[in-house]
Amino acid sequence: MPKPVSREKALRDKLREAADHAIFLNSQLELVVSVKPRQPSGVFHGKIDFAQPPWHAPVANCIMDLHAESRRLENTVQRAVNLPERKRGGSSGNTVKAIQALCGLCVTADEFTVRMATAALGAWSRRASIVLSLTEAPKRMPRNPGEPEPACPWCKHHTLRLFPLDEKVCCIDSECVDEEGRRPRAAMRYSPIVGDFILIWQNDVAA
Repeated sequence: MPKPVSREKALRDKLREAADHAIFLNSQLELVVSVKPRQPSGVFHGKIDFAQPPWHAPVANCIMDLHAESRRLENTVQRAVNLPERKRGGSSGNTVKAIQALCGLCVTADEFTVRMATAALGAWSRRASIVLSLTEAPKRMPRNPGEPEPACPWCKHHTLRLFPLDEKVCCIDSECVDEEGRRPRAAMRYSPIVGDFILIWQNDVAA
């Protein structure tokens, strides 16, 4: 019978996965940063009276975000384990080195620090995936005029987000779980009885 994975090792394995994924996504961003988009990013109405940058601005911004975030995280963890801060240059190679060093530093870091670093890399990876069109940006739940958004059945907060292409809904509150410790997720299905879309949650309860 295989030996169960310890909680500490599982946390650090998640950090390593998040780090590897961030490094991979950054390499994909680097490949397309020089490809200027045909249309300006974002929603804009009117005449553009200034020169557009000769690169893909959202991609470039995402790359620079990781440059800054990787160095911030590395120094934060160094302080947490009582080591002096380290200054790195602004190259992509140094960004990769900072992320890899982060995993090594977290071997002796406490659980909170490891979770913080994992969450920060995960948040950046989600933004990068949206920029690369690997996933769609979550949208707020639709509502009738004058009415509030529907609340999550578990945390009761207005933290439900819709992924229209996948017809999925999830709660973005990282602390929210159901009775069995699962993150709240639902599929949107049309109900001929109700005459509208309903949510089928992970416990097979319709709402």
